[in-house]
Amino acid sequence: MDTRSIELENQRLKASWDCFPPEHLARYLGIEEQDQRINTHSILTRALLVDTLWPGKFDALIDEELRFGVVMTWLLQELRSGTSRNELWDELNTATPGGRIPGLVRQTADWLQMDACPLPDYLSDALLYTESDLPAWYLFEPALNTFAGIWKSQICGLSAEPIEVLEVACGSGNDYKAIHEFGLTTFINYSGFDICWKNIHNARDRFPEAGFFEASILNSGLPDDSFDYVFLHDVLGHLSPEGFQVAVSEIMRITRVEAWLHCFNVADIDQHEIHPFQTYFRNRLSIPRVIETVERSGAEVRVVPISGMLERKLGYVPDYTASSGTFIARKTPVQASSPGTTLPAAVSQLG
Repeated sequence: MDTRSIELENQRLKASWDCFPPEHLARYLGIEEQDQRINTHSILTRALLVDTLWPGKFDALIDEELRFGVVMTWLLQELRSGTSRNELWDELNTATPGGRIPGLVRQTADWLQMDACPLPDYLSDALLYTESDLPAWYLFEPALNTFAGIWKSQICGLSAEPIEVLEVACGSGNDYKAIHEFGLTTFINYSGFDICWKNIHNARDRFPEAGFFEASILNSGLPDDSFDYVFLHDVLGHLSPEGFQVAVSEIMRITRVEAWLHCFNVADIDQHEIHPFQTYFRNRLSIPRVIETVERSGAEVRVVPISGMLERKLGYVPDYTASSGTFIARKTPVQASSPGTTLPAAVSQLG
Protein backbone atom coordinates (compact mmCIF):
# COMPACT_ATOMS: atom_id res chain seq x y z
CA MET A 1 0.00 0.00 0.00
CA ASP A 2 1.74 3.19 -1.15
CA THR A 3 1.80 6.53 0.67
CA ARG A 4 -0.96 8.04 -1.44
CA SER A 5 -3.29 5.06 -0.84
CA ILE A 6 -2.65 5.29 2.90
CA GLU A 7 -3.46 8.98 2.90
CA LEU A 8 -6.69 8.41 0.95
CA GLU A 9 -7.79 5.74 3.42
CA ASN A 10 -6.90 8.04 6.32
CA GLN A 11 -9.06 10.73 4.78
CA ARG A 12 -12.00 8.31 4.47
CA LEU A 13 -11.59 7.19 8.08
CA LYS A 14 -11.47 10.80 9.28
CA ALA A 15 -14.55 11.68 7.25
CA SER A 16 -16.51 8.80 8.82
CA TRP A 17 -16.05 10.37 12.29
CA ASP A 18 -15.55 14.09 11.67
CA CYS A 19 -19.13 14.34 10.39
CA PHE A 20 -20.48 13.86 13.96
CA PRO A 21 -20.66 16.59 16.63
CA PRO A 22 -18.30 16.14 19.61
CA GLU A 23 -21.16 15.50 22.06
CA HIS A 24 -22.35 12.55 19.95
CA LEU A 25 -18.86 11.08 19.78
CA ALA A 26 -18.48 11.42 23.54
CA ARG A 27 -21.43 9.08 24.13
CA TYR A 28 -21.78 6.96 21.02
CA LEU A 29 -19.35 4.12 21.82
CA GLY A 30 -20.11 3.94 25.52
CA ILE A 31 -23.84 3.24 25.74
CA GLU A 32 -26.20 0.26 25.59
CA GLU A 33 -24.41 -3.00 24.63
CA GLN A 34 -21.21 -1.08 24.04
CA ASP A 35 -21.20 0.28 27.58
CA GLN A 36 -17.69 -0.65 28.74
CA ARG A 37 -19.03 -1.83 32.09
CA ILE A 38 -20.97 -4.69 30.48
CA ASN A 39 -19.37 -5.14 27.06
CA THR A 40 -17.56 -8.49 26.89
CA HIS A 41 -14.59 -7.18 24.92
CA SER A 42 -14.06 -4.32 27.36
CA ILE A 43 -14.31 -6.71 30.31
CA LEU A 44 -11.78 -8.94 28.55
CA THR A 45 -9.38 -6.03 28.05
CA ARG A 46 -9.49 -5.27 31.77
CA ALA A 47 -9.12 -8.98 32.56
CA LEU A 48 -5.98 -9.16 30.43
CA LEU A 49 -4.57 -6.07 32.13
CA VAL A 50 -5.34 -7.52 35.57
CA ASP A 51 -3.82 -10.89 34.73
CA THR A 52 -0.72 -9.24 33.33
CA LEU A 53 -0.25 -7.27 36.54
CA TRP A 54 -1.18 -10.10 38.96
CA PRO A 55 -1.06 -13.43 37.08
CA GLY A 56 -3.70 -15.92 38.22
CA LYS A 57 -4.80 -13.92 41.25
CA PHE A 58 -8.28 -12.87 40.12
CA ASP A 59 -9.53 -15.65 37.83
CA ALA A 60 -12.74 -16.23 39.83
CA LEU A 61 -13.60 -12.53 39.90
CA ILE A 62 -13.00 -12.27 36.14
CA ASP A 63 -15.48 -15.11 35.64
CA GLU A 64 -18.05 -13.29 37.77
CA GLU A 65 -17.62 -10.07 35.81
CA LEU A 66 -18.06 -11.93 32.52
CA ARG A 67 -21.30 -13.35 33.93
CA PHE A 68 -22.36 -9.85 35.03
CA GLY A 69 -21.76 -8.47 31.54
CA VAL A 70 -23.79 -11.21 29.84
CA VAL A 71 -26.69 -11.01 32.30
CA MET A 72 -26.90 -7.22 32.15
CA THR A 73 -26.69 -7.23 28.34
CA TRP A 74 -29.60 -9.69 28.20
CA LEU A 75 -31.59 -7.53 30.61
CA LEU A 76 -30.91 -4.38 28.58
CA GLN A 77 -32.09 -6.05 25.39
CA GLU A 78 -35.27 -7.33 27.05
CA LEU A 79 -36.15 -3.91 28.45
CA ARG A 80 -35.43 -2.19 25.17
CA SER A 81 -37.72 -4.64 23.36
CA GLY A 82 -40.63 -3.39 25.49
CA THR A 83 -40.75 -5.94 28.29
CA SER A 84 -41.46 -4.20 31.59
CA ARG A 85 -39.34 -4.54 34.70
CA ASN A 86 -42.37 -5.82 36.61
CA GLU A 87 -42.96 -8.58 34.07
CA LEU A 88 -39.36 -9.72 34.27
CA TRP A 89 -39.31 -9.52 38.06
CA ASP A 90 -42.50 -11.59 38.38
CA GLU A 91 -41.31 -14.20 35.90
CA LEU A 92 -37.87 -14.39 37.50
CA ASN A 93 -39.41 -15.04 40.89
CA THR A 94 -41.81 -17.77 39.82
CA ALA A 95 -40.89 -21.30 40.79
CA THR A 96 -41.55 -22.62 37.29
CA PRO A 97 -38.56 -22.40 34.91
CA GLY A 98 -38.98 -21.57 31.25
CA GLY A 99 -40.49 -18.59 29.53
CA ARG A 100 -38.29 -15.77 28.39
CA ILE A 101 -35.74 -16.11 31.24
CA PRO A 102 -32.53 -17.97 30.21
CA GLY A 103 -31.21 -20.52 32.64
CA LEU A 104 -28.08 -18.43 33.28
CA VAL A 105 -30.14 -15.41 34.36
CA ARG A 106 -32.34 -17.50 36.65
CA GLN A 107 -29.29 -19.19 38.18
CA THR A 108 -27.61 -15.82 38.67
CA ALA A 109 -30.69 -14.39 40.40
CA ASP A 110 -30.74 -17.34 42.79
CA TRP A 111 -27.00 -17.03 43.47
CA LEU A 112 -27.13 -13.29 44.13
CA GLN A 113 -29.88 -13.75 46.73
CA MET A 114 -27.98 -16.40 48.71
CA ASP A 115 -26.38 -15.38 52.01
CA ALA A 116 -23.12 -16.99 50.86
CA CYS A 117 -22.89 -14.79 47.77
CA PRO A 118 -20.21 -12.11 48.25
CA LEU A 119 -21.59 -9.90 45.47
CA PRO A 120 -24.26 -7.17 45.67
CA ASP A 121 -27.56 -8.21 44.11
CA TYR A 122 -27.06 -6.20 40.93
CA LEU A 123 -29.88 -7.99 39.10
CA SER A 124 -32.52 -6.99 41.65
CA ASP A 125 -31.12 -3.45 41.69
CA ALA A 126 -31.39 -3.25 37.90
CA LEU A 127 -34.99 -4.53 37.92
CA LEU A 128 -36.37 -2.68 40.95
CA TYR A 129 -34.89 0.77 40.42
CA THR A 130 -35.08 3.29 37.60
CA GLU A 131 -33.94 6.86 37.11
CA SER A 132 -36.61 9.40 36.22
CA ASP A 133 -34.48 11.39 33.79
CA LEU A 134 -33.60 8.34 31.65
CA PRO A 135 -35.69 6.16 29.32
CA ALA A 136 -37.48 3.29 31.04
CA TRP A 137 -35.19 0.68 29.49
CA TYR A 138 -31.94 2.23 30.75
CA LEU A 139 -30.19 0.22 33.41
CA PHE A 140 -29.80 1.65 36.90
CA GLU A 141 -26.39 3.37 37.16
CA PRO A 142 -25.43 1.94 40.59
CA ALA A 143 -26.15 -1.56 39.26
CA LEU A 144 -23.94 -0.92 36.22
CA ASN A 145 -21.16 0.28 38.53
CA THR A 146 -21.17 -2.88 40.64
CA PHE A 147 -17.84 -4.24 39.47
CA ALA A 148 -16.10 -0.88 39.38
CA GLY A 149 -16.49 -0.75 43.14
CA ILE A 150 -15.49 -4.38 43.61
CA TRP A 151 -12.32 -4.07 41.54
CA LYS A 152 -11.28 -0.86 43.24
CA SER A 153 -11.50 -2.50 46.65
CA GLN A 154 -9.76 -5.68 45.50
CA ILE A 155 -6.68 -4.03 43.98
CA CYS A 156 -6.36 -1.17 46.45
CA GLY A 157 -3.07 -1.56 48.30
CA LEU A 158 -1.59 -4.06 45.82
CA SER A 159 1.70 -3.41 44.09
CA ALA A 160 2.83 -4.23 40.55
CA GLU A 161 5.49 -3.20 38.09
CA PRO A 162 3.84 -0.56 35.87
CA ILE A 163 3.31 -1.49 32.23
CA GLU A 164 3.18 0.76 29.17
CA VAL A 165 -0.23 0.41 27.47
CA LEU A 166 -1.52 1.93 24.23
CA GLU A 167 -5.11 1.94 23.00
CA VAL A 168 -5.42 2.27 19.22
CA ALA A 169 -8.53 4.06 17.92
CA CYS A 170 -9.38 5.13 21.47
CA GLY A 171 -12.43 7.21 20.52
CA SER A 172 -13.37 9.74 23.19
CA GLY A 173 -11.70 7.74 25.94
CA ASN A 174 -14.61 5.43 26.76
CA ASP A 175 -12.52 2.37 27.57
CA TYR A 176 -10.03 4.51 29.44
CA LYS A 177 -12.92 5.84 31.54
CA ALA A 178 -13.74 2.31 32.67
CA ILE A 179 -10.08 1.41 33.22
CA HIS A 180 -9.74 4.52 35.36
CA GLU A 181 -12.96 4.00 37.32
CA PHE A 182 -11.99 0.39 38.04
CA GLY A 183 -8.76 1.58 39.67
CA LEU A 184 -6.32 0.20 37.08
CA THR A 185 -4.68 3.43 35.98
CA THR A 186 -2.57 3.41 39.15
CA PHE A 187 -0.70 0.45 37.69
CA ILE A 188 -0.41 1.28 33.99
CA ASN A 189 1.05 4.10 31.96
CA TYR A 190 -1.77 4.58 29.47
CA SER A 191 -1.75 6.34 26.11
CA GLY A 192 -4.41 6.39 23.43
CA PHE A 193 -4.61 7.69 19.88
CA ASP A 194 -7.42 8.27 17.43
CA ILE A 195 -7.60 9.63 13.89
CA CYS A 196 -10.51 11.95 14.75
CA TRP A 197 -9.45 15.24 16.35
CA LYS A 198 -12.89 15.65 17.94
CA ASN A 199 -12.45 12.36 19.80
CA ILE A 200 -9.03 13.42 21.05
CA HIS A 201 -10.39 16.78 22.16
CA ASN A 202 -13.17 15.01 24.07
CA ALA A 203 -10.74 12.55 25.66
CA ARG A 204 -8.28 15.24 26.72
CA ASP A 205 -11.07 17.36 28.12
CA ARG A 206 -12.46 14.48 30.17
CA PHE A 207 -9.12 12.96 31.24
CA PRO A 208 -6.31 15.50 31.12
CA GLU A 209 -4.03 13.17 33.07
CA ALA A 210 -3.90 10.56 30.27
CA GLY A 211 -1.77 10.69 27.12
CA PHE A 212 -4.22 11.12 24.25
CA PHE A 213 -2.94 12.15 20.82
CA GLU A 214 -4.05 12.23 17.20
CA ALA A 215 -2.62 9.52 14.93
CA SER A 216 -3.63 6.82 12.44
CA ILE A 217 -3.59 3.06 12.75
CA LEU A 218 -2.02 2.99 9.28
CA ASN A 219 0.97 5.23 9.99
CA SER A 220 1.19 6.25 13.64
CA GLY A 221 4.67 7.72 13.46
CA LEU A 222 5.59 5.95 16.73
CA PRO A 223 8.97 4.22 17.18
CA ASP A 224 9.29 0.44 17.05
CA ASP A 225 8.38 -1.38 20.28
CA SER A 226 6.91 1.79 21.80
CA PHE A 227 4.49 0.08 24.20
CA ASP A 228 4.50 -3.18 26.15
CA TYR A 229 0.84 -3.87 25.42
CA VAL A 230 -1.40 -2.52 22.66
CA PHE A 231 -5.14 -3.07 22.39
CA LEU A 232 -7.93 -2.01 20.07
CA HIS A 233 -11.66 -2.52 19.76
CA ASP A 234 -13.44 -3.19 16.47
CA VAL A 235 -11.42 -1.07 14.07
CA LEU A 236 -9.80 -3.74 11.88
CA GLY A 237 -13.15 -4.68 10.34
CA HIS A 238 -13.64 -1.11 9.12
CA LEU A 239 -10.58 -1.04 6.87
CA SER A 240 -10.01 -1.87 3.22
CA PRO A 241 -8.27 -5.23 2.59
CA GLU A 242 -5.02 -3.37 1.93
CA GLY A 243 -5.55 -1.13 4.95
CA PHE A 244 -6.11 -4.18 7.14
CA GLN A 245 -2.72 -5.60 6.17
CA VAL A 246 -0.95 -2.29 6.82
CA ALA A 247 -2.75 -1.76 10.14
CA VAL A 248 -1.81 -5.17 11.54
CA SER A 249 1.82 -4.63 10.54
CA GLU A 250 1.80 -1.18 12.17
CA ILE A 251 0.22 -2.47 15.39
CA MET A 252 2.77 -5.25 15.75
CA ARG A 253 5.63 -2.89 14.90
CA ILE A 254 4.85 -0.60 17.83
CA THR A 255 4.08 -3.48 20.23
CA ARG A 256 6.92 -4.78 22.40
CA VAL A 257 5.23 -7.71 24.17
CA GLU A 258 1.61 -8.39 23.19
CA ALA A 259 -1.32 -6.94 21.24
CA TRP A 260 -4.99 -7.65 21.99
CA LEU A 261 -7.06 -7.31 18.83
CA HIS A 262 -10.79 -7.30 19.58
CA CYS A 263 -12.97 -7.73 16.48
CA PHE A 264 -16.76 -7.53 16.39
CA ASN A 265 -17.48 -9.70 13.34
CA VAL A 266 -15.28 -12.73 12.68
CA ALA A 267 -15.91 -16.23 11.34
CA ASP A 268 -14.06 -19.40 10.47
CA ILE A 269 -14.27 -18.71 6.73
CA ASP A 270 -11.63 -18.91 3.99
CA GLN A 271 -11.48 -15.22 3.08
CA HIS A 272 -12.56 -11.88 4.50
CA GLU A 273 -16.01 -10.76 3.37
CA ILE A 274 -15.56 -7.15 2.28
CA HIS A 275 -18.55 -4.82 2.62
CA PRO A 276 -17.94 -1.15 1.72
CA PHE A 277 -20.20 1.18 3.70
CA GLN A 278 -20.30 4.93 2.97
CA THR A 279 -16.74 6.18 3.53
CA TYR A 280 -15.38 3.02 5.21
CA PHE A 281 -16.17 -0.72 5.57
CA ARG A 282 -18.21 -3.19 7.62
CA ASN A 283 -16.31 -6.38 6.93
CA ARG A 284 -16.61 -9.92 8.22
CA LEU A 285 -13.08 -11.04 8.99
CA SER A 286 -11.73 -14.52 8.33
CA ILE A 287 -10.15 -16.01 11.45
CA PRO A 288 -7.51 -17.96 9.43
CA ARG A 289 -6.60 -14.88 7.39
CA VAL A 290 -6.27 -12.69 10.52
CA ILE A 291 -3.98 -15.30 12.07
CA GLU A 292 -1.94 -15.51 8.89
CA THR A 293 -1.52 -11.73 8.70
CA VAL A 294 -0.51 -11.39 12.36
CA GLU A 295 1.96 -14.27 12.12
CA ARG A 296 3.63 -12.60 9.14
CA SER A 297 4.34 -9.68 11.48
CA GLY A 298 6.38 -11.92 13.76
CA ALA A 299 3.90 -12.92 16.46
CA GLU A 300 2.33 -16.03 17.91
CA VAL A 301 -1.47 -15.84 17.87
CA ARG A 302 -4.09 -17.30 20.19
CA VAL A 303 -7.74 -16.93 19.22
CA VAL A 304 -10.59 -16.40 21.68
CA PRO A 305 -13.96 -16.81 19.90
CA ILE A 306 -16.19 -14.95 22.35
CA SER A 307 -19.20 -17.18 21.71
CA GLY A 308 -17.17 -20.29 22.46
CA MET A 309 -15.71 -18.79 25.62
CA LEU A 310 -19.09 -17.67 26.96
CA GLU A 311 -20.81 -20.92 26.05
CA ARG A 312 -18.11 -22.89 27.82
CA LYS A 313 -17.97 -20.68 30.89
CA LEU A 314 -21.62 -19.66 31.24
CA GLY A 315 -23.74 -21.78 28.92
CA TYR A 316 -25.27 -18.72 27.27
CA VAL A 317 -24.22 -16.30 24.52
CA PRO A 318 -26.01 -12.97 23.87
CA ASP A 319 -26.78 -12.34 20.21
CA TYR A 320 -24.73 -9.15 20.38
CA THR A 321 -21.46 -11.01 20.96
CA ALA A 322 -22.18 -14.12 18.89
CA SER A 323 -19.80 -13.26 16.03
CA SER A 324 -17.05 -11.46 17.94
CA GLY A 325 -13.55 -12.67 18.66
CA THR A 326 -10.22 -11.63 20.15
CA PHE A 327 -6.75 -12.29 18.76
CA ILE A 328 -3.95 -12.31 21.33
CA ALA A 329 -0.74 -11.66 19.41
CA ARG A 330 2.51 -12.15 21.31
CA LYS A 331 5.72 -10.83 19.79
CA THR A 332 8.50 -13.39 19.35
CA PRO A 333 11.00 -13.38 20.86
CA VAL A 334 10.00 -11.46 24.01
CA GLN A 335 12.36 -10.69 26.88
CA ALA A 336 12.17 -13.39 29.52
CA SER A 337 11.24 -10.85 32.20
CA SER A 338 8.16 -9.61 30.35
CA PRO A 339 4.91 -10.19 32.27
CA GLY A 340 1.66 -11.48 30.83
CA THR A 341 2.79 -14.89 29.64
CA THR A 342 -0.48 -16.60 30.54
CA LEU A 343 -4.18 -15.98 30.01
CA PRO A 344 -6.56 -15.76 32.93
CA ALA A 345 -8.53 -18.95 33.46
CA ALA A 346 -11.64 -17.12 32.26
CA VAL A 347 -10.23 -17.14 28.73
CA SER A 348 -7.46 -19.74 28.84
CA GLN A 349 -9.36 -22.52 27.04
CA LEU A 350 -9.26 -21.36 23.46
CA GLY A 351 -11.23 -22.48 20.44
